[in-house]
Amino acid sequence: MNSRLIKYTPLRVNSRILPILTWLLLSTGLLAAQATFSAGPLLLHQVRTIYVAPSSDEFVLLVKARLEKWTAVGIASKPEEADAILTCQTESTIVPAKVAVRRTIAEVTLVDRRSQRPIWRTTKSTAFDRTRLADDIMEQLKQDWRKSANAY
Repeated sequence: MNSRLIKYTPLRVNSRILPILTWLLLSTGLLAAQATFSAGPLLLHQVRTIYVAPSSDEFVLLVKARLEKWTAVGIASKPEEADAILTCQTESTIVPAKVAVRRTIAEVTLVDRRSQRPIWRTTKSTAFDRTRLADDIMEQLKQDWRKSANAY
């Protein structure tokens, strides 16, 4: 017999162990898939990057300018780069009075990009100052973000 050749014997798996190993591999895969599919939206304090959805209304620019100053989150340039997407919808109405008053109602929603479920929503209104309305919305977002972080 040549000493250079090493005899190779394949490993034998006990017939009782093979079904157990197969079951373990399948159950691990199923659990991982279930965790992926059943994962809910992010919690508010888990949002680190926000994409501000474009709008024909200039109010979204006021909100975006305030988001850019907030250091807890970053602004993403593309939706794919963000954890959440922020949308703004405004409605302006004229309220009849001695002097006609323009009332603005803004609804701002933060949606989890992956699950498409809302993470946060607020509706606020003002009679005159849209700048103050944007400040109020950002203040509400910051308060709710801190509450979310403290509750976790």
